[in-house]
Amino acid sequence: MHGSVALDDGDLGLVEALQRDPRAPWTTVAEVVGTNAVTASRRWDRLRSTGAAWVTGTPGLGSYHARCLAYVDVSCLPSAKTWVAHELAGDAHALSIDITAGGRDLLLTVAAVDLPTLGRYLLERLDRVPGVTGTRARIATRLYAEGSLWRLGVLPAAGEVAPLPPTRTITLDTVDRELMSALGADGRASYATLAQATGISQPTARRRVDRLISSGAVLLRADVAAPLAGWPVSVVLSADSPAGRLNDVATTLGRLRQVRLCATLASTPSLIVVAWLSSLEELHRFEQGFLQKVPDVEVLDRLVVLRAVKRMGHLLDDDGRAVAMVPMDVWRDPSEPPGAEAGQSAGS
Repeated sequence: MHGSVALDDGDLGLVEALQRDPRAPWTTVAEVVGTNAVTASRRWDRLRSTGAAWVTGTPGLGSYHARCLAYVDVSCLPSAKTWVAHELAGDAHALSIDITAGGRDLLLTVAAVDLPTLGRYLLERLDRVPGVTGTRARIATRLYAEGSLWRLGVLPAAGEVAPLPPTRTITLDTVDRELMSALGADGRASYATLAQATGISQPTARRRVDRLISSGAVLLRADVAAPLAGWPVSVVLSADSPAGRLNDVATTLGRLRQVRLCATLASTPSLIVVAWLSSLEELHRFEQGFLQKVPDVEVLDRLVVLRAVKRMGHLLDDDGRAVAMVPMDVWRDPSEPPGAEAGQSAGS
């Protein structure tokens, strides 16, 4: 069990440098944070080995369609919330899991390669878990902000954050999926490591990884243990907007400092917003701030995250540290036994 020690400015600066460019060489990272490459590399090794920070390659919209990404509210028997969360944490399709307060017990981010696979996961796996009393799935139509675009904000501004890369759906073979699994465990894995893991040459590994990233099949993101980085409160807002204003509203909300996720939904309400805050007291100020920017939005529901159990494949402890990894195999048949590949150390 790791001690709950806040990250210092040097740690946070290093993480933000990698948020800007997750696979940047250490010489480039060192220039950004004002140190040398050896020191930057050693500091990162410490952060990653303790689970305080990590780089993940997540399945992007080039590997599954937006309609196959869903945010699922789960209700549980009162005594079963934690057990259900940890049971589902071993599932490849459940990318992120939060235990929440505010009307629902769990919030899951679920992804699948196509709509039938998503349906099988929701109907044949999730609905049949003992202790689950109800579910509500809201299928995303478009992402306007997500974790790869969020910044800690401790370094001098480097211009506007680029939007999500243009997406083109590509055909993925077994090697591509193996590369994506390896990048999910460590988004900074060397080409030599990736080549060894997949049985291909280093030049081929480089070409394939470049293709996966440029197509949007993989989204690279540097993540951090939120409570240790000064962001202990995560809130989930469900909001509605006039249909004619939905794109403009989602674009505006996605640019707000605290927003980690903003997506439009094929449901009512039509928007989901996830924000990281420094305190619960900040919640109402945050709401007031974005209602001033988009006054025609109505917030219909609020959830507060009590415990983040899993974030984009990484299992988390109570301090938000990554302690293990479940490959995000969104192509997997949901009928396969869950958790077969869980337990790969986040520090490996």
